[in-house]
Amino acid sequence: MNFLSFKKRKVGGEMDWTLIINIVLIGTLIVMVVLRFKPVKGLKNITGQEMKNKMKSSPTISIIDVREPYEYNSKHITGAINVPLSKLKRRKMDVPTDKEIILYCQTGIRSKQAASLIVKRHKISELSHLTGGFFSWKGETAINNKKTVKKPNN
Repeated sequence: MNFLSFKKRKVGGEMDWTLIINIVLIGTLIVMVVLRFKPVKGLKNITGQEMKNKMKSSPTISIIDVREPYEYNSKHITGAINVPLSKLKRRKMDVPTDKEIILYCQTGIRSKQAASLIVKRHKISELSHLTGGFFSWKGETAINNKKTVKKPNN
């Protein structure tokens, strides 16, 4: 019997191709979800308060907003630079390798993806991301580089 030959399995008189296709699709979906949410090696998860403390204590921190420009322009963390995830692969020079980097996005998902890209392409000593993203930030923000009022520290 040749291992490459495939016997047609019949269920109720009809070929059961839909079962095979469903199993393959579900398996692929599970692998994609696991790969998307697995931890990034060397990435530290920090809270908004930890980020504020780092910003005050270390002037050499680089804060990178990986959201799209329209999101960044509407409101961003004061002092952050915008390097969208969609363009991160092409903008290698925009990622400083001599400083600690803190990444953030709207919710934290894109910043983890960006961290994965940065770890693969650059030698970064310290890399963190803001857990919960911009939604969790309670500090100073800017709109088109104009400072706005701080959110309450509730």
